[in-house]
Amino acid sequence: MRKERNIISDDGGSVLVLILMIIALITLAGISSIDTSTTEVQTATNDVQHKIAFYVAEGGLDVASELLEQNLCCPSGFTEDTPGLGETIIGTTRITELDFWKNTTLSDPSDTDRDIFFPNNYGSGPHTNITIAGSTVQGMGSALQMAAGYEGKGKGAAGGGGHIVYDIHTQHLGRGNTISELMIQWRHVIGQEEDCKY
Repeated sequence: MRKERNIISDDGGSVLVLILMIIALITLAGISSIDTSTTEVQTATNDVQHKIAFYVAEGGLDVASELLEQNLCCPSGFTEDTPGLGETIIGTTRITELDFWKNTTLSDPSDTDRDIFFPNNYGSGPHTNITIAGSTVQGMGSALQMAAGYEGKGKGAAGGGGHIVYDIHTQHLGRGNTISELMIQWRHVIGQEEDCKY
């Protein structure tokens, strides 16, 4: 006997087409989620690098303010480590301007114009550049401001004394071409210097 096939009720091929369409949709969704995940990972990595650059630049402000106070204790500046280089190393920090407390004009820090940088042997890796400059101002209640002889720092003749207001500018060049620049003002009360240590 001969079997008759009913073309209308024969749906064996449509299931295969439906399965292929579902697989294609799942594949597209998977590719899209991988693409989104890759973008999110790159964004998170960039965010981490920028935060690291910011916090290292902020730490540079702390280093610079401490070195500034130490430099103010030495009227002629820090002593150079190797004669003829005009530099000194304190910890992992290199000071390229031995009497930077005398600077009166602030420039933007860079690899070619800096008073301090760290780490002192960075090669081509991440590092922080620092510039510092200040000017003498009268303190509250001062009546007269004048130079203090050989020091050149200035002193107030009456009640309030004098201050040197410094601008400290840091620039951190980090991984992934991140750059963070920060600047603060630091006020030093004249006459509060300790003994020169460096």
